[in-house]
Amino acid sequence: TTNNIRYLYNAETGIELIFGKIQHILPLHNHVSVLTIGIILDGSVVLTTNKEARTYKQNETFAIFPYEPHSISAHDSYSLLTLCIDKNAENNVDITTIQKHIGFLLM
Repeated sequence: TTNNIRYLYNAETGIELIFGKIQHILPLHNHVSVLTIGIILDGSVVLTTNKEARTYKQNETFAIFPYEPHSISAHDSYSLLTLCIDKNAENNVDITTIQKHIGFLLM
């Protein structure tokens, strides 16, 4: 089965929404200047950071802070929804605009 991932990005706010069914392992990497908040929609994953390895199951959420090295592994396919927010977004755009764009991406 192939990955079915969708990316929605708003350049004005630096906000990206990623969702889909994933079949692969994400090796150790980091997101420069990006806070990532995710929820497991189906299946489970092991999220490894420099602090710990933890299993997240359906309906559980996680956060990955900017520059934090991490990897994701799973025994089977999994579905997730992640919201990636540039840590400088609030410096460039007011919070109401950010909230409006997050709502728009989720619709």
